[in-house]
Amino acid sequence: MSLLRLILWATIFYLIFNTARNVLRFLSSNRPQKDPNEVKQKKQGKYKIENEDVIDAHFEEIDQEKSDKQKENS
Repeated sequence: MSLLRLILWATIFYLIFNTARNVLRFLSSNRPQKDPNEVKQKKQGKYKIENEDVIDAHFEEIDQEKSDKQKENS
């Protein structure tokens, strides 16, 4: 019986703790910012990607009728 009581108290404590943490997180996110007109700076990523590393790709749509005819001819 004491193990069941321990599990029950642990569950209740867990629910109360998570509820309090979520309420505090919600209230802290609704606080007004110091300067609402302040522009946020872009966070520097850990990867340096330069323009010459980017590959431009062009895609064509596959015509279903054309691909079906090619399958029939094979």
